Amino acid sequence: MGIKYLGFEEFRRRVENFRSIVENYAPTQEFNIGSEEEKFLEENPLAPIIATVCNEQIPAEYAWEFPYWLKEQLNEKKFSAETIYQLREKRIKELLKHYLEDKWPLYMGKEDRRKYLEKISYCIIKTCEIIKDRYNNNPDNMFKRGEYIAPEIYFILRVLSGIGHKKASMIIKDFVKGEGAWYRGLKNRLSNQGINLKVEGKNLCDIPIDVQIVKVYGRMMGEFKKTPSRKKFSEYWSDIQNFAKLVFPEFPGKIDDILWDVGRYYCKEYYPKCEKCPLSDVPCEYARERGQL
Repeated sequence: MGIKYLGFEEFRRRVENFRSIVENYAPTQEFNIGSEEEKFLEENPLAPIIATVCNEQIPAEYAWEFPYWLKEQLNEKKFSAETIYQLREKRIKELLKHYLEDKWPLYMGKEDRRKYLEKISYCIIKTCEIIKDRYNNNPDNMFKRGEYIAPEIYFILRVLSGIGHKKASMIIKDFVKGEGAWYRGLKNRLSNQGINLKVEGKNLCDIPIDVQIVKVYGRMMGEFKKTPSRKKFSEYWSDIQNFAKLVFPEFPGKIDDILWDVGRYYCKEYYPKCEKCPLSDVPCEYARERGQL
């Protein structure tokens, strides 16, 4: 199955159908956080970086609310890279464990939780060390040139521990659209210094690849029924990126929202809701085989 079975003309027809659907699609709000937490993310330059580092495996809202919670534990000390670095990895791990005590998702077992705490606490301290030593304890100094293209922002972010391809691509999408707490806060702070932050190159944005994206694309095009292991995601990376460029050459990352929404809310691994899926008219090979079209 897949592209070799569909042929290019059928594949191209699906690209056009997909574009039409996306143009009229209103993305689902990915997560909601408290007003105080969001305000802190905008006002403190380190907060969105810590949140981004934490944003894997656990629900996104918990990752993005963690910086505000951490601030409350600092006994009025300044929330900065220097302050957090001085806490050291062991203490950050203890705090993170306490914060997540009643927030762990059910699919994360004891070993998964242990690995998460070890990795994220290490990455938080390492990132704070980088900011402290290379950027004079001020994350905004990473962006003081003002004008960038998307790939430059990508590599600025990739320098930080705990921010890989997926996270960097997600943040870039917000930056080129001029959205998100991190971008809004950064733009305001730089503006106060007489620097006009501008990120161009929507056409240069990759789509972040994760389990939802791979699952929906693969099923839609008849590549597989069961989602492959993460180790095999790289086999689909080039196809998905080029599909995104065909759908929206002016902004490939635009297709991320609908693929992520469909993967999370409709295209369940074992009990998909094909009859309600926004992409049913593409059409989807998986739904066709299940007799849902």
